[in-house]
Amino acid sequence: MKFSAIIVHAIFAGVGATSARTGGLGKRRNLADKAGKQGKAEPEGGFNTSPVPIAGVDNSVRLLKREGIIDAIPNSLCENLRGVTNPPHGKNVILVIGDGMGWEMIRAGAIAKQVVSELKGMGVDISKGASGALAAQAKAAFAGRTLSDYYTEGKGSGLSFQELSDFHVVTTSIPFIGEPEPGNHYGPGRSFLGDVDKHDNGMGELILASNGKPLVFDPRDIFKGGNMVLWDDAKGGTHPWDANYFVEMNDYPANRKFDPEFILQHAIDSANSASSYANGHKTGVNMMGVDLYERPLRSILQDAMACDKSGGVMSSVPILHATPAAFITHTNFRNSKHQLQDGYKETKPTFALGTCQGSYQPSSDVKQAMEAGGYLSNEFTFLHQDPAVLAEDFFKPLENLDPDDGKKVLACFGGEYSSNGNNNLPFRGLDGGYTERWCSKGIINKDEDDVAIGVTPNSTICDHWPKEELKNIPKMRENTKAALDFLGKDDDGFFLMVEQGDIDWAAHANHMDDLLGATFDIDDVVQEIKDWIAANGGYEKNALYVTADHDHYLTLLPHFPEAVAKLIIDGKAKDITPENNSNVNAWSAAIGAGRHEDDSQSQTEHLEDFSTWTEADIQTVAHFFGPRGSGGNGWGSHSSRPIVIHSEGDDGCLEALVGKGYRVLGTEVAGSPGKIDQVHVNACMMKQLFAL
Repeated sequence: MKFSAIIVHAIFAGVGATSARTGGLGKRRNLADKAGKQGKAEPEGGFNTSPVPIAGVDNSVRLLKREGIIDAIPNSLCENLRGVTNPPHGKNVILVIGDGMGWEMIRAGAIAKQVVSELKGMGVDISKGASGALAAQAKAAFAGRTLSDYYTEGKGSGLSFQELSDFHVVTTSIPFIGEPEPGNHYGPGRSFLGDVDKHDNGMGELILASNGKPLVFDPRDIFKGGNMVLWDDAKGGTHPWDANYFVEMNDYPANRKFDPEFILQHAIDSANSASSYANGHKTGVNMMGVDLYERPLRSILQDAMACDKSGGVMSSVPILHATPAAFITHTNFRNSKHQLQDGYKETKPTFALGTCQGSYQPSSDVKQAMEAGGYLSNEFTFLHQDPAVLAEDFFKPLENLDPDDGKKVLACFGGEYSSNGNNNLPFRGLDGGYTERWCSKGIINKDEDDVAIGVTPNSTICDHWPKEELKNIPKMRENTKAALDFLGKDDDGFFLMVEQGDIDWAAHANHMDDLLGATFDIDDVVQEIKDWIAANGGYEKNALYVTADHDHYLTLLPHFPEAVAKLIIDGKAKDITPENNSNVNAWSAAIGAGRHEDDSQSQTEHLEDFSTWTEADIQTVAHFFGPRGSGGNGWGSHSSRPIVIHSEGDDGCLEALVGKGYRVLGTEVAGSPGKIDQVHVNACMMKQLFAL
């Protein structure tokens, strides 16, 4: 069977979709015979089989009651917050999202930070390296240093958020409606009203089954004819650190079920992932703030503001990009400019900060209305990058502002306010600097029929950010402190989402230098938050959650610590990303060449044809992206592997939900043993924020 030839029962039989993914060293096996024998899948688990869509809608409060975490549902979400003489009940809730920050990326950052610290202690200049006796001494200290000298499983240590008390593994399961994307690359961007990029919210026809009735959601896994991409411990490992990810394929036992390509299929995206955190509901790829029928869902930020609390979002990438936008907008399509901008205008979050670029920012008329004399000027203080304003002075206008007086803040960087229209706030590299990184611009090679057959790297040196503008832009930890100091003035409390989005952008580019710098950034951010919490009531009055929205596919080799140290000592820290990097998404290039329909090779083998690292590169940098054997930079996309969450102040809520299921459109979706799901995080944040 070809990659794209998936048997879709959803349209033809009134149930979900069956995927063609199986094991077997990445080969797709033909499921047509199996599907034909199944016919229409039989109902299991008591899910609704009526010929009309399920109208039941769950929410996080009902989930908490159902699981016995709260005794009763209050008459109002704000009920426990009002009518008290002491400080209001409910904690401040701070959610930190490292976009794309999977377990292996956290480990890379934690080890690299410790290597840097140790080298600094020896007197090594991290930006320039060392020579002579000092270089020899430093290299000898790290000779033979391996991952086992740091950690190989579980919570680990080295970064500020790894010191938080609680640690859990989190599934990122998604709904699957209709046909798959080519090559099973991401989950389908489709609701029960069809492809979400074709219409605005709610403006589509209901998908019909073969009996002419509206399609019914089936909560089972796609392998069982259902509409969910669920995690499979046998195929993907019980944890993100499963030992099978770290061995050669030919070392697997003959009867193995583990498939290193399993996590490459039907990945979540940042929009529907963040939506799970924001409102506790599952929705489709590209969708946020709406359910599978494209009906709006209120976010935890909007609920906070409805209960007289403050609500803030901030990001190192555009303000209305997927993750922050999921908390303040309602759109079936993450790239719908007017729906994004209308959402910001309607929500008017108390605090919003990030880059303001293209469609992913508040509209020009709204920003203009915030300027002196505009109709929003009494409510909003609008700050933006300005060559005449130094970073240390940027937030001075907030010193006398108080959200209890109805004051709000919008802060813009990059985009039209930067000389080169940057999408990102400044991010550093492994050496801690903002200059000199490998900029990859791979060239697609084509045959005489104009079909892509490979990639030639074309790397040059560039800077992480224009040098002359660094003095005007506060660092991410300084932005975070400003947000906390402002929102913390609200006597009723606040919700704040902080995103470090550059980790994801770096991983898409298979760029470890950027990735490590961005991880150091989130480490600083969380330390700033911890310091603020310590000075503002501790975890009795605050709850902190640090997690990701999805994983990518990174694997460290055992000698990674030694490799990092050697490059720094030699003054070549930037070479932790090989010069041969291409910044070309290998699977996208392969799909463009029709490789997803070619079963003569495994997916891993197809990926290798479009990768550009050499084996020497892989050994020098001691890591690779994509499945083992795909060539070093053989991926560049999200994966479906579970992520992790570090937290404190949660008071046991997440622990009580380990292994539990949840509901999608009134139907029960099974939980994964030993894990929670992203919707559970929303439920526990709601519990803390509203004193449920």
